[in-house]
Amino acid sequence: MPVDPEYIEQLVLEEITGTISPEDSITLKTLLEQEPEAYAIWQRMHRQLTGGYIQSVRESLHDDLPVEQVFATVRKRKRRKLFIGTTLSLAASLLVLSVVHKIMRPENEAVLPAPIPSFALKSVALQLPDGQLVRLGSGQQQKVNGITFLEEDGKLSWSGAKRSQMARLIVPPGKDYTVRLPDGTEVTLNATSAMEMPLAFGDSREVTVKGEAYFNVAKNEEKPFRVHLPKSTVQVLGTSFNVNTYDSSQVRVALESGAVKMLTNDGDVLLQPGKAVQYQPGVRPKAADFDAHTVFSWKSGYYVFENTPVAVIGDVIERTYGIQVIIDSKATAEKTYSSRLEKGMPLEKFLERLKTLNNIDYRFKNGNTILHLLYRP
Repeated sequence: MPVDPEYIEQLVLEEITGTISPEDSITLKTLLEQEPEAYAIWQRMHRQLTGGYIQSVRESLHDDLPVEQVFATVRKRKRRKLFIGTTLSLAASLLVLSVVHKIMRPENEAVLPAPIPSFALKSVALQLPDGQLVRLGSGQQQKVNGITFLEEDGKLSWSGAKRSQMARLIVPPGKDYTVRLPDGTEVTLNATSAMEMPLAFGDSREVTVKGEAYFNVAKNEEKPFRVHLPKSTVQVLGTSFNVNTYDSSQVRVALESGAVKMLTNDGDVLLQPGKAVQYQPGVRPKAADFDAHTVFSWKSGYYVFENTPVAVIGDVIERTYGIQVIIDSKATAEKTYSSRLEKGMPLEKFLERLKTLNNIDYRFKNGNTILHLLYRP
């Protein structure tokens, strides 16, 4: 059947906000199964309206802005057409996102400027309270606002900061970066990730992470270390663990050593080494075993895929190579693949391997900035 993009966008918007009728829900399901263009629209809108990016846009704007202006900002930043719906339920959903974010943040956290999207940066950067950007990666010492920043052995440290000063470390696509906090804790952030942190700890040790990060926390029994994640918090004394919030609706925490407690509105869970939790709001979190090689491999410069859906692989490609990935059908998205992707590998070399082993075809568009993945029976 012919595909009307605006009609599809309206159906998807109603699905996201929970206002879709049973009849329209069946129509949308049929279109997604039969029309690749409809599925591409569904995928794009879900990424824009249900993931961490729309939350970051909302946080950068005033809480009382109308929903039209929020989505106008998204459209401007993404430079893509987006159907704007002004339903009351959507406005309420965005308001809830904003309120929950404020509840989960440290009580005495200073206010930082609006976040800079990681895709807008070419190098790792530290955003200071006055909006200044400290470009990182050169390995040189820099002094800004009385604070001395030093990069040694690929790690950032600093001196001369005051307790009231906050900063945001932003890692762009295709990079990772390690920072040594004032208490000796070391944090490695994966591509397309950010961490808000005090430049000097006071009575507490608290940071906020979006994306993926590996923590090696310096032990201090009098000051537990807290990592704030979407709708949850991880509390530790001294330990090594990984957090993944790329999909804010499924926050993942995996423990390598020590012990951590995950605090959520749906209950708490204590993790022991070798255990992980995948938390979905509304569901009580439970500990389970995990494959450490798969979870921690990104720190060693590669990703491990074990029967991984192509949809997930597409997300990794976006973060690693800084391009847009469009999966052209549900069949493609659900196809699984087992292999590995080295961060420095030419993308086409990996895609040729994917194409040969998994009946997946691909094509580039718009000067190789858009990658289409297709299933070839």
